[in-house]
Formats: sequence, C-alpha cells, structure tokens
Amino acid sequence: MTQSTTLSNLAAGSYTVSAASVLAGSTLLKPQPPSQTVAVTAGGSALASVEYGSPETVQLSLTQVAGGLSEPIFLTAPPGDPRLFVVERAGRIRIVRNGALVATPFLNIAALTTTDGERGLLSMAFDPNYGTNGRFYVYYTDTNGAITIARYNVSAANPDIAAASGTVLLSIPHGTFSNHNGGQLAFGPDGMLYIGTGDGGGGGDPSGNAQNPATLLGKMLRIDVSGASGYGLPAGNPFVGQSGSRGEIWALGLRNPWRFTFDAGLLYIADVGEDQREEVDVAPATSAGLNYGWNRTEGTACVGAATCDKTGLTMPVFEYGHEAGACAIVGGYAYRGSANPVLHGRYFYSDLCTGKLLSFMYRDGVVAEQVDWNVTIPGSVFSFGVDDAQALYVLADPGTSATSGRVYRIDVSDGTP
Repeated sequence: MTQSTTLSNLAAGSYTVSAASVLAGSTLLKPQPPSQTVAVTAGGSALASVEYGSPETVQLSLTQVAGGLSEPIFLTAPPGDPRLFVVERAGRIRIVRNGALVATPFLNIAALTTTDGERGLLSMAFDPNYGTNGRFYVYYTDTNGAITIARYNVSAANPDIAAASGTVLLSIPHGTFSNHNGGQLAFGPDGMLYIGTGDGGGGGDPSGNAQNPATLLGKMLRIDVSGASGYGLPAGNPFVGQSGSRGEIWALGLRNPWRFTFDAGLLYIADVGEDQREEVDVAPATSAGLNYGWNRTEGTACVGAATCDKTGLTMPVFEYGHEAGACAIVGGYAYRGSANPVLHGRYFYSDLCTGKLLSFMYRDGVVAEQVDWNVTIPGSVFSFGVDDAQALYVLADPGTSATSGRVYRIDVSDGTP
C-alpha cells in the first residue's frame, strides 16, 4: 500500500516528521526512518518519505504483580492513584502497593454477602471525584441473593481503610436462582453510574425478565449518584416517566453482562451466553433504549426456533460458539496504556473454560484483526482490570488453596515498542 499526503502553505523553517509503528493483527511494521528533519524554504518544496517493512511478530506475556488472594474477581484504581484495588469474591477489597499486598483489607463486607453459586462481592467503582469526596461504590449480592449497589467512603484518617458501613442505594431481588447476577458497575464518560444486571438466573430466563421493562434484571442501568444522598434518574434514560417501566433502565435484553467497558465513545458489553454462543455488543455510548435480544436471541441465533422476528433488536458485533471447549466469555477492555501504544484500541477478552488471551479491533462498525495471542492464563479467569495508567491486568485463580489467586499484568514481550 502506498499513500501520500501534501501539506501546503507551510512557513519556511525546519520540521520534524515522526512516524509510528503499525500493528496489523499480531504483526508489527516499523517505520524507516522513525523520525527525520526536513527543511522547507520560502517558495520551495520538500519531500519526506517513510517506508514500512521487516515485519516482526508481537508476543504478549503475563507478569505476576500480586498473589495470595482468594478468588480475585475485579481490579481497579482511583484517578491519579498508583495503588491497585483488588476485589475478592468473599467480600473483601485488598490493596496492592508497589507489588506488595497490604495485609489489612481496604473494606471487608464478608458478613453482608454469600459466595453461594455465582454470588459474592463482584466489583467496585471509584467516583470520578474520589480525590475530593472519597466516595466509591460496590456491587454485591446480599445474603438473600439480592443484587445490591452501595456507596462507601474512605476513612478520613487512613487512605488505606474505608469506613466500615455504607449506604445501600439500590436493592434488586434475585432470590430464586444463584446464577446470572451480572456483576459490574462503572462510571461512563457522562459521569453517570452504569450497572450491568443478570436476568435472574435459571435456564432461558424463565421469568422473562430481560425483555420486561418493569424489572431491573437483565438490563444495563444508568443512575445519577452525584447528589448528597440516594440517586437520581438521568433525563436521557429511555423509560423515565413511562408507566409500568423502570426509569433506571438504559438498555435491555441482556442475559448475564458480567463485564462491560467504555472506550472512544463506545460501550462494549460482553454478555455470557446460554448453551451455544458468547457475544460482545458494541454501540455508541449515547444510544439509549437498545434491546440486545435475550431471550429471543442468543448471539445472532434465535432461541428455540430456526427463525424469529429480530425487528428492533441490536445484534452483537462479535460472537463465538462452544465448539472448541469455550463456555463463558470474560470481557475485558480496549487497551489504552502508555507502555505499549501499538496495542491501542484492541479489545481483550478471554473465556472461563479455555483461558486463552484473545483480542479484536472494532473499526468502522466491523470487527477485524482477531488474534489468539498464544497465551494461556493459569487457572480460572475471573476478570480483567485496568489501573490509573490504563495498564491491563487479568485476574485468575487455579483454586489450589484459599489464597492461590493471582493478578497478572499483560505485557509485550522482548521490549517490542
């Protein structure tokens, strides 16, 4: 491929022309030269040429940054903070500072939750203004199974300890089945708090929750927590003011959106499938009221029929089957870390049963450059996470002991830029 660009009306002087490396799939193409100086004279012209060649294969590796954890199930960090906060499913939040696990938990709500089935403390999110207001939010199932969203504050005396008690903002009954609890909450680019809830469990959504706007199960919720207490309903939510519908709903038709993320104006939702297909839904973050299909569709396939009416449904941009031993997608993030800029924009994910490290690019409405990085994550893969510098981590536990859980950072091997 050859491409040229002409810049006109430049002032006379000296210009530095820099070129970045290009990653296509797992193949890296480096520019020659990567930087050059070009002199432009008044009324004259100058030419700068860059060639890409000598392709190299980019290899990724896992670097362990923490161990001694019990079912580490989520990782995040406050804005501007180098510490890592790791959520343990049994109800604790642990701090990793400079590669060392702090002995005392940041928060311990083990008495408020249960690890029956898929339940437990499932994620946390720091307020965008955490540095000034000290607020953070947790997503857990209470001892009766209800999906619970609660707000806590950091201790005024110790930044490594949270206040022991919090305030429950939202409780969603989920007592019949112990699976499909969803599991993540995160602040969107609009400053609102988004919450991904499961459909209530069982096989095939027996209660029809995902398609029912009167219930909060099987949905993406969006609430405003900027007030002094409680939460508000953002005006842009699609069902605000509609009789028989919940105003917290942002999108519906989800089965078990275990993990989701925002990137470059898009919302990525990795929705765990039933028996056949795993899916990733991608849509503009500003698109309200989308219906992702469950339980009329699983991925792009109709549930219980060869054909079905898909009118009004938003189909996934990416899906895969269970033919090669896969069973449940573990969604991750689009990489934006500064350490490895060639990976920018690549959405990383894994699968609970295969443990493979995988990625794809979503560009111009199409999934491209699907890559299996030939890295197997040790143990059961629970989640991905990012720190304040947007480095990407994966959390896994082989289950060989009560403290066998580990956190790995995903790195480019051999110093490839």
